[in-house]
Amino acid sequence: MLGLKIYENPRFMDQPRMLAALPDMGNVAGIGMQFLAKKLDAKLFAEIYSYWPPYVTYNNGIIDYLQASYKFYSVADHNIVIFTGDFNPNDPRRLYELCYEVLKMAETVNAKTLYSIGAALRQVSSTSVIKKIVYGVVNRPEILDVLKKYDVTVLQGEGQITGFNGLILGLAKERGMDAMCILGEIDNPNMIQPKTAEAVLQVLIKILGISSMNMLELEEEERRKKFMEHQMSYLEKVMENGEPPGVA
Repeated sequence: MLGLKIYENPRFMDQPRMLAALPDMGNVAGIGMQFLAKKLDAKLFAEIYSYWPPYVTYNNGIIDYLQASYKFYSVADHNIVIFTGDFNPNDPRRLYELCYEVLKMAETVNAKTLYSIGAALRQVSSTSVIKKIVYGVVNRPEILDVLKKYDVTVLQGEGQITGFNGLILGLAKERGMDAMCILGEIDNPNMIQPKTAEAVLQVLIKILGISSMNMLELEEEERRKKFMEHQMSYLEKVMENGEPPGVA
């Protein structure tokens, strides 16, 4: 069982929409959801406590313990509920339990539409360039037109969207709730992808009818990422050639 703590009952001017996503490949969803909650001045109103981490930390003989949790935020001005957290459960049972808790909250606040975000991994050669395409999937064919309206590329063929950001769409469908996921293309799942998160958010805020927002923070994070990539590439070449780095 997961523990739910409600701090206050959120109020909205109209029927709310729910945004729900957890960190995934390249942390696209994690970056995007935290950025959105901050920019929209979202208010924490509930938490789901999880069985994590399975350890305590200590510092100079003093034990510290901080239980991980998933958070629900409300944005009254835009009639939005935001759900996010620090990690995506690996255990299928925990994952299903978490999805059910989120959908119960959606029913409690009377949200009828759910949006998720994430990353779409595309294998590219060393000479090709990733185009940062934004893809979309829906849980009912009747809402495909929403993706087309905002020039989102419908994910073609067959495949899987693993973890919370995919499973929540299927479970929402079982409850008669419209849901869609906006996915940004990446080529490296092990490196944070702030630029991809930005591309996904640019589409999501249009769908939600939110005015454009300053995403300079994500662009700065992308520059830091590029710098780290160059540094790592340089060190790899040094190791391969056996040459010591230069002294400044």
